[in-house]
Amino acid sequence: MGPPQPHPSRQTRLSCSSSNNSHRVPRGKEHQFIYQHGAKLHAYDRDKAPYPSSFDRDVLELQCMDNSMIVASKGSASFIDFKDKPPKRCLDIGTGLGLWVLSSAKAWPDATFVGLDMVNIQVPIQFLERDIAERVEWVHTNILRNKLPFDDDEFDHVHIQCLALGIPENKWYTVFEEIRRVMKPGATIEILEEDAVFPILPRWYTDPLRARGRSPATIYPGAAQQPTYPPQFDTSQLAHEHELLETLFHDVWANRFINPTPSSCIPGYFGAFFARVLSPPVLNFSTPPLAPFAPLPGVSDLPSRILNSSSNGASDRSGSVSSLLSPLTTDNTLDLSLSHSPTSTKATSAGSAKGGISPSPSVTSLRNGNGNGISTGNGNIHGTENGNGNKNGDDNANDADDKKPSRRNSEVKSVGSTTSLAGSHSSAGSANKSSRRPSVLLFASSDESTSLGGDHAVHLIPLEVMESQAEHSQFMHLYRSVTFVISTKEAMWEELMARVTAQDEELRRFGWGDADYNEQASRARFEYAVDQYQSDMRGRISLWHSLVKNGWELPPRDPLSKAEILQEVQLREDILASQRLADTGEPEPPCRKVRLIVGVKES
Repeated sequence: MGPPQPHPSRQTRLSCSSSNNSHRVPRGKEHQFIYQHGAKLHAYDRDKAPYPSSFDRDVLELQCMDNSMIVASKGSASFIDFKDKPPKRCLDIGTGLGLWVLSSAKAWPDATFVGLDMVNIQVPIQFLERDIAERVEWVHTNILRNKLPFDDDEFDHVHIQCLALGIPENKWYTVFEEIRRVMKPGATIEILEEDAVFPILPRWYTDPLRARGRSPATIYPGAAQQPTYPPQFDTSQLAHEHELLETLFHDVWANRFINPTPSSCIPGYFGAFFARVLSPPVLNFSTPPLAPFAPLPGVSDLPSRILNSSSNGASDRSGSVSSLLSPLTTDNTLDLSLSHSPTSTKATSAGSAKGGISPSPSVTSLRNGNGNGISTGNGNIHGTENGNGNKNGDDNANDADDKKPSRRNSEVKSVGSTTSLAGSHSSAGSANKSSRRPSVLLFASSDESTSLGGDHAVHLIPLEVMESQAEHSQFMHLYRSVTFVISTKEAMWEELMARVTAQDEELRRFGWGDADYNEQASRARFEYAVDQYQSDMRGRISLWHSLVKNGWELPPRDPLSKAEILQEVQLREDILASQRLADTGEPEPPCRKVRLIVGVKES
């Protein structure tokens, strides 16, 4: 029996949107979108704009989450402390919804702003407060094809965020050259970029689900039901259940000549054009522990054999074996990453109100070159290679190290190196060896990251505030990474069709037979693979858990029969047993990797 027909989808069509009041339909590519298999994509040709992510609502909302976390943690949308002399004219490249512009416009009432993007998705000017609207302008152009439409030496400050995954590596010199042209002498620039990480699920999590033909929806509210038909091939020879999608995800970047790890490549290009370069170590956000199992409707206590099986090596850490079975409690203290208005400029946490926000290097010290790491004009960057970004055995760094889990080299170099970790890590990490609360952050080790600028660079990131975030905020970071992976679905489909057209024999490892090397059958298998990944990841993310911890009600479930209750209890037992057997005491690879770089244009 062959695979089912592909999911029904809408025909490809064009959509136009505009942020002005004109009834005339704009004709530029920046106002047009293509709807393909339910995904909202930009209308540029791939060779002119290779950015692979969709512009669906859930993807755009990730910008709100990032902006809220930065403003709540830092107290400002900018990582540079301008003190009482903020810039007068600012440019935000890759502005997206325009959240950085709006947040900064509230903080700097005398500054004017230009938000630049290749598509028109910004908040319409007419919906902004009058004081903000008079100082904000949205400009649309493709910086890979066109010069920036601004005069030389026009801007005092440039902000760039999440642009790198749309820039081919051979275009960076041209892009930075143009950016430098429009900056005034002495102007500052800050870049915040994120690596393309494909979160994977270990075998101890997926094998029990497949063995019983169940989906995460049986144990985690909100997870999708199992896709419509089981895979018709043995996945035990794969590194992990979702290796096909991971392979296609890496193909997306390789075939667009985009470096998926901008944290490692951008500093070299950046240093060839800007001086006084400061950059903290790469921030690795920890993969969250396994969330507690959701309470079963109508069941007050789980069988004693589950409690007994978790007694060995239990700890107080959320995510350990014992915590999976603990009664669900609600924490009324809102998480920093969830409790902040996207356009507010004041921190809302108690820690921030008490001065818990880390100081940033002032713009004066940045321009005067007081930092220890300086980039010269030839691109040679000098700095201290230090995993935690501190120098000379700083006492504060030693105290922080006592609170951190053991470090490990978790750099993802290739598909092979990523998938080789799939079955060997436990989400509980070293919880069985220590009852200390783990940090939300895992700092990059010294052999995979270089801190530029010493203590000045470290102070750019509010480490104390970020590390104080509740552990369940980690689930939101995993959600962000998974949502971005899904946003490249149609780009992954293009890569799969290229393999199908070429009759790639490697696809047989993923269940392709002779009858599957056509668009219809391949689309069906692809849709199944994506559905299964989403289903498994929704269960792993357990978004309901983060929401309940922030005061929301637990999603209701229909009553279960006695047979269904016994099946769920057995499934939970299997997952716990599988996790214990696979626990190596090491954390899973990070779910997010972020790097900040700041610099100055010298005369």
